[in-house]
Amino acid sequence: MQGWPWGGSEELWSQSAARLKRAGHEVRASVEYWPSPSEKVTALKRQGVEMDFHFSFQVPRARRIWNKLSRRSRRANDRLKRFNPDLVIISQGHNSGGFAWAKVCREAAIPYVIIVQCNTEFAWFDEQEIGEAAASYTAARKVFCVSRHNLDLLRIQLGERLPNGEVVSNPYNVSRGASPPWPDENGGLHLSCVARMDLAAKGQDILLQIMARPEWRERRVELNFFGTGAHAPAVRRIAEMLEVKNVHFHGHVNDIRAIWEKNHLLVLPSRYEGLPLALAEAMICGRPAVVTDAGGNAELCVDGQTGFVAPAATVSCFAQTLERAWERRAEWRQLGQAARTYAESRIPVDPVAVFCEQLTACAGEASRAETVTEQLQHRLAK
Repeated sequence: MQGWPWGGSEELWSQSAARLKRAGHEVRASVEYWPSPSEKVTALKRQGVEMDFHFSFQVPRARRIWNKLSRRSRRANDRLKRFNPDLVIISQGHNSGGFAWAKVCREAAIPYVIIVQCNTEFAWFDEQEIGEAAASYTAARKVFCVSRHNLDLLRIQLGERLPNGEVVSNPYNVSRGASPPWPDENGGLHLSCVARMDLAAKGQDILLQIMARPEWRERRVELNFFGTGAHAPAVRRIAEMLEVKNVHFHGHVNDIRAIWEKNHLLVLPSRYEGLPLALAEAMICGRPAVVTDAGGNAELCVDGQTGFVAPAATVSCFAQTLERAWERRAEWRQLGQAARTYAESRIPVDPVAVFCEQLTACAGEASRAETVTEQLQHRLAK
């Protein structure tokens, strides 16, 4: 993903790469260069996945440094062509970012699929981009989006029906069937926002403005932020300016189950989304949620049944929806039980296994198509 060394959008391709490697496939990966690579990248290398590094135009560098880096990126493209894989997986954090790789694959006749981890109505293709975007997506064996909303929006953005489009699930970080018991309520109710500190996407500012209102200052509630990111200092400054006292910052926490041992409700005022892991994990842990109608949120959180859905990511809309949730706080435990049942019916037990099967099928189709082409060429040669 661009702009971050690692994130939830990296889990599907990386876990699939490790699993395919263990199954005996030759696997290589090219990830964006960061001076301090993620531990997840190091772990992949330890598992035998050969790593290349490429450089994003979004990385701030002086022009002379960028010239050196772009030469390295071209060498990565050359290595891809020499490797000549059965299938290339292009994982995008948003609806663009992988078109250069798709073009290399098309020119070298290498089959590829594209993963779109997030999409937004703010990201449209201009006249310089639309041709390459349409060519990249329509030539892909499959276009995998993490929510129906993201896929339908991509079709509109491209003006293409994309019959090769499918919805895929990301892996989650909690075990099924072992949700933590409902937390004690004697100390008040605990609301939890589990998301990277990215105000443009996750809308933490909306929550703080609501918590600063008189009615919420008087209630026995605590707001807990879990996550790190570039906007963490800004979020803290907003909380200080608004003098919100019942807010706590916990940073990144690996043990998701531990979060829901102490929290009653997920609050996620996203401005745009794919389908957040935080929502899936909270529901699997038996917790209801208050979310915005962004990305795939409303595909998993059913308003009034497994949680509450705000129609838009504005202070007024989210405040009204959070108020509806508060009025039904005596039902949160039952809503959480319904949330767990619904999530488990919609999310595969092993999303990585399902995705690996889809990739294997795509590679098999490409191999069969290549065999047919070779046979045809042989006949024509006679």
